[in-house]
Amino acid sequence: MTKPPRAAIFFYDEDSQEFKVCNVQRSQVQALIDRAMAMPVLLEEQNTPNAAITDEDARRLGGMLMLMQGTTNPDLRERFKFTTERPMNWESANRGEQG
Repeated sequence: MTKPPRAAIFFYDEDSQEFKVCNVQRSQVQALIDRAMAMPVLLEEQNTPNAAITDEDARRLGGMLMLMQGTTNPDLRERFKFTTERPMNWESANRGEQG
């Protein structure tokens, strides 16, 4: 029997100041997914069929998820002590909060 497709939900809990993740049946959140802007996550060897998913891919994805939470949690941004390819422009994230 095939298990139903799943979706991982990653979020920052401001009360506990922790990152949290949960795994739910995709059918439970499909309407939200359909309305969201889904961004493809490019892997290092994207052009190679069945390419390995590397440590670097995992680090990049984790960093991207944390940075996405930082766009709406200014206090969290101050805790980030990792390097990004380009400096973060949090001003553009702040403008999005005003709308």
